[in-house]
Amino acid sequence: MSDSDDNEVQGQTIKITVVGEPATGKTSLCTRYLGSNASYTGGTQGAEVMAGQCLGLRPPVPLQLCDVAGNAIHTKMLANYLYASDIILFVYDLTNLQSFEKLKLWVSTIKNIIESETKKPLLALFGNKSDLEHQRAVRISCVQKFASEHLLENFKGSARTGDMVNTLFTTLVSRVMGVKVSRLPHSSVNTKSPVLKENEINCHSPLPLQAEPTHTLIMNRKALRKIQWKASSTVCSVQ
Repeated sequence: MSDSDDNEVQGQTIKITVVGEPATGKTSLCTRYLGSNASYTGGTQGAEVMAGQCLGLRPPVPLQLCDVAGNAIHTKMLANYLYASDIILFVYDLTNLQSFEKLKLWVSTIKNIIESETKKPLLALFGNKSDLEHQRAVRISCVQKFASEHLLENFKGSARTGDMVNTLFTTLVSRVMGVKVSRLPHSSVNTKSPVLKENEINCHSPLPLQAEPTHTLIMNRKALRKIQWKASSTVCSVQ
């Protein structure tokens, strides 16, 4: 890539189009990433465009998030919403099996629309509402198989808590920009997702596994008990 091409890539605005069934948390995901804590009620009509920056990269990358309504798949406007997208993010609710099963129609419809495009957008999958893991209705194996069959980057997290949200967008934007992220946001350490290892491999994350800090904590407790035992023994011997 020439210097002029590199400068053009660095200065461009990355468009991320977020699609999926109604009530999967697409709007909450966008507003969470852009730093808005305001609660949102009601569904999106048509599509809502939000502007922001990917602060996980240096220099920050300008972003345009296009939040597409869940019923847009049945309209002719979907192609317009997808126009010039660099990333298309398919969102499903991991507590709602139907929201995941209907992604087959979303993926096939969108792939038909972008088939004639010279530059294909990056396609990714995000399972929302991981904070409700105890209510999970979508099997992890089904998600992994679906992502593999359709060549989708695979993530899960929570728009409500912010878990994995920064990691999701930073990783996808870095893919498009051709930039390697050396360290992902801290939220990826706290998640207890069974697919965390896969995400860590995909994102080249050097962060330690969750087990390591727990092991250190156990060792500290053992050391503390040993010290306390020695102290009590010393007191007994003096008396």
